[in-house]
Amino acid sequence: MSFWIYMLHCRGGAFYVGHTDNLEYRVGQHQSGLVAGYTANHLPVELIWSQDFPTRHEAKAAERQIKGWSRAKKMALIRGNWDRISMLAKGKNGPSTSSGQAGEGDGLVVEPADQEYATVPPHTARPEPVEGLSFSLTPHPGSPPKLVRAVHVAICGSKPHRLEWRVEGAESLCLPSLVQRSRADELWRTTCFELFVRSANTDSYTEYNFSPSSQWAAYAFDGYRANMRNAPMHEPGIIDWCDKSTYELFVETGPTLPSGPLQIGLSAVIEETDGTKSYWALAHPPGKPDFHHRDCFALTLP
Repeated sequence: MSFWIYMLHCRGGAFYVGHTDNLEYRVGQHQSGLVAGYTANHLPVELIWSQDFPTRHEAKAAERQIKGWSRAKKMALIRGNWDRISMLAKGKNGPSTSSGQAGEGDGLVVEPADQEYATVPPHTARPEPVEGLSFSLTPHPGSPPKLVRAVHVAICGSKPHRLEWRVEGAESLCLPSLVQRSRADELWRTTCFELFVRSANTDSYTEYNFSPSSQWAAYAFDGYRANMRNAPMHEPGIIDWCDKSTYELFVETGPTLPSGPLQIGLSAVIEETDGTKSYWALAHPPGKPDFHHRDCFALTLP
């Protein structure tokens, strides 16, 4: 029998840590609002990491440990970045403020000081860390940013199954309010992150929009902006994180993509608090910003 520790991302950005002997059932309870307390009051919640242990004692010990970690350390755990976890542990200057008292389903809803890295081993983490491809986007020269310095994207998996956008210079970033996760239109009117996909040597393509509000959209086209319609898509998992100067959006993608070589466009609409909008992409066509243009499909995935 396996025992699990798990981490949920809750509305408002907090991480909730618990343990259970039935992961799928317990997460379903949280997502349905059946676990009274913090998660029921902060829906939607999303499973972002879990790990199994052979005994409940080991699972509870690891749960207490992770509850004492800082937010930065939890983010490193989610991403499977064990070098950063070790670095953060070495930089710890004081004891953890976490009491470490928890039963099944108890969760941490604040982010206390760091706790020393000790026994949690780097295996069976979910979502599984996958080596990715990283790209830097460039702003359209006709619409330069004011304070935002850079936008980067990482693609994990060949489908791709995870996308990670990172904005540097996020002090002035304008973010839409977090709402119930749902499909929505016109997300591009403010800060929004986008994926465009077409099979090689075809005119048809699909546009995917991911908003910091947790909303998303998917549109199919027969050709350049032709016959726009909603495209089928499984609901993606969207979580974000922000410190004083960096904003990150993590998307577990929901699209079912065609087989064979794919031409990919990666882009972002970035709005700053003074109303400045900049348009970032792998490449830009001549003229005004236009993420639908074939020149923007600058990446080929096998």
